[in-house]
Amino acid sequence: MPHYSYEYTFEEGHSKQSQESLEMPCAWGTLTDVNISFPAGCHGVVHVHIDQELHQIFPTNAEADYALDNYTLLITDEYELIEGTRKIYLTGWNEGIYPHKISVEFTVVPFGRTTPVEEVLLKILSILQHIFRVK
Repeated sequence: MPHYSYEYTFEEGHSKQSQESLEMPCAWGTLTDVNISFPAGCHGVVHVHIDQELHQIFPTNAEADYALDNYTLLITDEYELIEGTRKIYLTGWNEGIYPHKISVEFTVVPFGRTTPVEEVLLKILSILQHIFRVK
């Protein structure tokens, strides 16, 4: 499965009205296992969200963002990317007085392949079918 890793330095002195974006090319499929890493020193002044086209994906509530310090946020949700789209965006701003580099990693499961959650469910189903001798 394709796994992607990107970094972007958010320059200091920006506001929500002057957001910056990093275009992150990727395969088309189901987006999952998104990691957003905030280094020590961010102190909640760097705000980010993940978008596709003009639609915010994470966090789900459109007016929200992530602003953390010395923490890697793991998002295990699965999100089907819009058909034909081959990029998502890390969008945000830095209200602080120093630049900060934010790292993003994610997996895209191509359509037609099972996601990790689906694989577990299929294994459970197989075990139950074996136990109860159901076909």
